[in-house]
Amino acid sequence: MIFFKNEPEVIAALEIGTHNVSVAVAELRQDGSLALLGVGESNSVGVRKGLIRDFNRAQEAVKAAILDAEQKTEVEIRQVFLAVTGTHIASRNVMVRTQIEDEDATITAEHLQTLEEKAFQSSIPSDHELVHELLQFYHLDNRTRTIEPIGLSSRSLEAGYHLVHGLRTSLETQVRCVAELDVEVSGVAVASYASAQSVLSNEDKNNGAVLVDLGAGVTDYIVYVGGAIVHSGVIGLGGDHLTQDLTLGLKLPTRQAEDLKLKHGNLFLDPRAKNETIVLSREDSFDERTLWMESVTDILHVRQREILELIRADLEGRGLWGQIGAKIYFTGGASRMKGLGALASKIFPVPCAVVSEFRFEGDQTYNRRSDLATVLGLLRYAQKVVGQTARPRGLARIGHSVRELLSAMNLL
Repeated sequence: MIFFKNEPEVIAALEIGTHNVSVAVAELRQDGSLALLGVGESNSVGVRKGLIRDFNRAQEAVKAAILDAEQKTEVEIRQVFLAVTGTHIASRNVMVRTQIEDEDATITAEHLQTLEEKAFQSSIPSDHELVHELLQFYHLDNRTRTIEPIGLSSRSLEAGYHLVHGLRTSLETQVRCVAELDVEVSGVAVASYASAQSVLSNEDKNNGAVLVDLGAGVTDYIVYVGGAIVHSGVIGLGGDHLTQDLTLGLKLPTRQAEDLKLKHGNLFLDPRAKNETIVLSREDSFDERTLWMESVTDILHVRQREILELIRADLEGRGLWGQIGAKIYFTGGASRMKGLGALASKIFPVPCAVVSEFRFEGDQTYNRRSDLATVLGLLRYAQKVVGQTARPRGLARIGHSVRELLSAMNLL
């Protein structure tokens, strides 16, 4: 964040993706609205499945994206919110309880703070760091459910929280990759939670909805019921795995397989194209090739179905489908695959929709870029964090926990 005298505040969001590094910059106006100023990008290097594998090369890509964003927006970026993902990210729901011992049994802010502390202290793996501590609801002693209990009377108060945590060393690496560039990490959010802010409406969240972000290296998803997050997860499969299957199945170089996927990829074969072929022109590394369109489609279909069925099975095992009254929404760069909506409709027991447009004031250049769902949603998350007085706990706490993490790494 950057503060200007008598001018609106500027916030920046950063995603270190498997294919691209993106930095979105927006103006937080005095009336509370958010206007996109621009997005800086670079090709991601040294990142696999959302995790940094080559620190120096990944840091150069982050630096390039930040510089690109600064040039496009004419804003000097010194603070960012960071999106994180990876199969090390895990979540669980916890319930905590406190007694109201005051004579009039009136619930106060101090009681809520007590519950928050109990949730914050809930057990997670010793090598993990808490990223989010997300309130779901409060229950009074008569089992009445509320999200605004202050001032109500009850002899006990119970709260549900959705905790999201990740491997400390992986989180440290991503934070340090940014901090060593003299750019402060003001807060951290998991990718699925960030993406939900750009896709799901409050009505969707209240009615029960699922958001699936199909990325290159991983697939992130999150489930809302009654306005609260009840589940989230990460699958270590994404668009790159479709490319890899084409590479192995058709004996192609990876670059050629990626081009084939982008230009001709489809999850369903048009019956009229059953005998259609694709001619790959001759290049230095291989001779001219002729491929059956049916072979390409079959390979892509099998892998994409596997990814979607893993999500379906996870939600079925948790008994969540009966609580989804809205839709399951798909976004992310890999959601642009033709036929995704049709395939999803065959697999999931609720209506499906592929989201490819986001509503932002300001620069309209990026509002149809589904691969930017996370970084654009992260701006909306940052907007909420900056504007709230009761700040979240975990790494998501603006500044505080991140500074503790950096201090532990001797970066402060």
